[in-house]
Amino acid sequence: MARIKVVQLASTLGYDEVPHAGGRYLSQWTRTVESDADLTVFVPGTRTNREAALQPGAPQCVVPLGLTPAMTRRQAAMNRLSLNLDTWLRRFDPGMPYLPLVAELLTSRSARDALRSADVIDLQWADSIRLLRLVQSINSRAFVSGTFHDVLSQSLSRRPVSGRSSAVRRRFLTWQARRHERRMVDRLDEVVVFSDKDAALLDHPPHARVIRPPLGLGAPVEHRPGEQETVLVVSYLSRPENDEAAQWVLTHVWPDVVVDHPQARLRLVGKGASEVLRERSAGYPSVEIAGYVEDLPAEYRRATVVLVPVMRGAGVKFKTVEALLHGVPVVTTSVGAEGVGGAELFVRCTDSAAGMGAAISDVLRSPSDHQERADRAQQWAWSLYSVDTFDADLRKAWPS
Repeated sequence: MARIKVVQLASTLGYDEVPHAGGRYLSQWTRTVESDADLTVFVPGTRTNREAALQPGAPQCVVPLGLTPAMTRRQAAMNRLSLNLDTWLRRFDPGMPYLPLVAELLTSRSARDALRSADVIDLQWADSIRLLRLVQSINSRAFVSGTFHDVLSQSLSRRPVSGRSSAVRRRFLTWQARRHERRMVDRLDEVVVFSDKDAALLDHPPHARVIRPPLGLGAPVEHRPGEQETVLVVSYLSRPENDEAAQWVLTHVWPDVVVDHPQARLRLVGKGASEVLRERSAGYPSVEIAGYVEDLPAEYRRATVVLVPVMRGAGVKFKTVEALLHGVPVVTTSVGAEGVGGAELFVRCTDSAAGMGAAISDVLRSPSDHQERADRAQQWAWSLYSVDTFDADLRKAWPS
């Protein structure tokens, strides 16, 4: 039987060592789809994506659209103009499609031919889903799936504000995103979300399918913390919400923890730490910014407790699920737990600095008292977030 043809449009690429959660999702997505189908991936032609396309584990056929490497001054000027225009317009519409990609999609015959020949067109993230009308005008017979990694209207509604005008702007952007979401959901053949919570935010469309991210790799390993008191935070620190959360912990949570546990260590793992975060952490000998690490499972094995302190954002927090999969006791916020599961999975779910510090101290004082709960949460997480479950769910999602 002939293999189906799949074209994916995404803002970024997945590959073996990609440092952010969305990329890790796409990495396994690519492995599953390429085993069954002929896959072509369209991404914005940024330097980051062109370099990612050369990494091990990247899709076999990647087509960067827009921002062709400049050969002349005129081409360089056009690249700068399109980038500047995209940046300016995005202030008024954060979920808009990437402008240089749209321009080349409209002018490239080979790109349109690839879309016309597709049996399935897969749109990842809000900006690609916004291209739905365009891709359907090019290919009206393809099955079109849209994956909402998070619900943008919820994410925008949680943006911090600094005055009346800022609050008004946030309300407008949230309303605008919600309007686009409703229109796109109605036109898609399938809506993919990572949690029941996100399906509810999209009003439970009948063609919605929950496909949980494939975060359980290999087999579950029993967790038994080492002798050192280690509090682990894992996040892509260049994202503003993760940077803010880490700084909040250093200012409001960690000072009280080290009073009770002077030997405790706070380890921040993930790329992109800001200079402000580095300067602030330098004042604490007990805090280490580890950056990107080659062996993340080893970090979880050494951890006494995992902290997920994020206060804003949307979607399922992969770092929360990963901590559960590794069997480590977890202290998190309501946003960190959102879309994952109930309070019974965590040592404590709290947005209070005092409550968070008390929960961390409780685990450090007696880790064994919390391990049984963590073991049950680990079993639960593996039943839902394994690669095998993901592969089966993804294969059932599309027409054969």
